[in-house]
Amino acid sequence: MLKLLYKGELIRENDIIKKASSSVTLIQTKEHNIIVDTSTKDKRELIIKELNKINLEPKDIDVVINTHRHYDHIENNDLFKEAIVYASPKECVERCKGCLVYKKLDEIEEFEPIENFKDDEITIINTPGHTYGSISIIYKDYVVVGDAIPLRDNLFKNIPPRVRVDYRSAMGSIKRIKMLKKNIVTGHDGIIYKDEY
Repeated sequence: MLKLLYKGELIRENDIIKKASSSVTLIQTKEHNIIVDTSTKDKRELIIKELNKINLEPKDIDVVINTHRHYDHIENNDLFKEAIVYASPKECVERCKGCLVYKKLDEIEEFEPIENFKDDEITIINTPGHTYGSISIIYKDYVVVGDAIPLRDNLFKNIPPRVRVDYRSAMGSIKRIKMLKKNIVTGHDGIIYKDEY
């Protein structure tokens, strides 16, 4: 089962981001209760409330996956105290605007490398461009893409995220995601269903 707990938000004024909070997605497999991206602190109670609606609590979540490590996608990681947090280590050992950068992999303590995550129902793909280590999570007929496609316009107008480290990679990631022909959970704009594009 996949459930969007919060669709995300991105507010700009004069091309300056005034407020950003990522989508929060629950994926339940036979093996795991997974949260993909945890949004900002001001969404904490909303996340708890949405979990309670389906008879879950933060302690029931055993895996958190961060699509990338920008603050608006990770501020509630600590809410899920029983969970192992996963992200791409490439995110933090290369230049990354807005991310904490480490000199080498063995310095990273906040998360486990995504390569260590195993679940037969989940596929992880690299979707760089917004950041070097951006990843997307494929589950059944859905792909949770974080800020590889932050807003509907990025998909429909075929434009990369405004904040990006590499234009060509960002465009390649959008193309790759489209080719999957799945429902897309965006970083800040809810779900785009495959029959819409």
